[in-house]
Amino acid sequence: MIQDPASQYINTILSHCSLKGRDVLEVGCGKGRITRDLARHARRVVASDPDPALLDAARKNVAAESVEFQHAPQGIPEFPLASFDVVIYSLSLHHVPLEEMPASLTRAAGMLREDGAIVVVEPGDGGSFTEAKERFGAGSGDERPARAAAICAMQNLEGWQMEETTLFRVQMHFDSEDDFFVTMLPDCRRQSESFLNEVRDFLHKHRTAGGIILDAGRRLDVLRRVDEISKNQTKERELK
Repeated sequence: MIQDPASQYINTILSHCSLKGRDVLEVGCGKGRITRDLARHARRVVASDPDPALLDAARKNVAAESVEFQHAPQGIPEFPLASFDVVIYSLSLHHVPLEEMPASLTRAAGMLREDGAIVVVEPGDGGSFTEAKERFGAGSGDERPARAAAICAMQNLEGWQMEETTLFRVQMHFDSEDDFFVTMLPDCRRQSESFLNEVRDFLHKHRTAGGIILDAGRRLDVLRRVDEISKNQTKERELK
């Protein structure tokens, strides 16, 4: 599978949060798809994940001296106060246990410098890839309840305010049906033949000359300190 060949993740992040010369903590780097792009723009990236196998894959996929990989069994690593300029949750906040989401965001906020920002990339609505997850349990399956909890946690982070949500779409390219089954439905052999045929019929509708192309809705939210927002608004009024 090739995820986001058009680099919509990094393009959307950069359109709302500058990374140039900044120290970035990435929470939930997975196999490093977004990490690789972050490293091209940030001064330093600490990429963390609770899964050591994913971290090993990320180390192989990202060859950049500015990136440090760190295992975070609790979901977010421990760093002193004011260690970073930006904390980015890479499709990871909704994977945090619901009762731990507020604490995770609070810890992230504490590691940020005065003008720092929390950037949260999360699954959105719509798209054929999303349909496959919700309809067939592909990948991490139906994430709607966890997504709703993540939004609630962001909205209720004390002292922080969400900017306007940005919606965008990304593509996932699969070489073949086998590529989809291996990547997204590794336990497919346990499924009935009727189920597998239903999946094949679905994939057939999205087959192109370049393989099977699915898309998914995504959302990006940027959280900033309320005091910092007020300060910026005052500066804007003075400039006018």
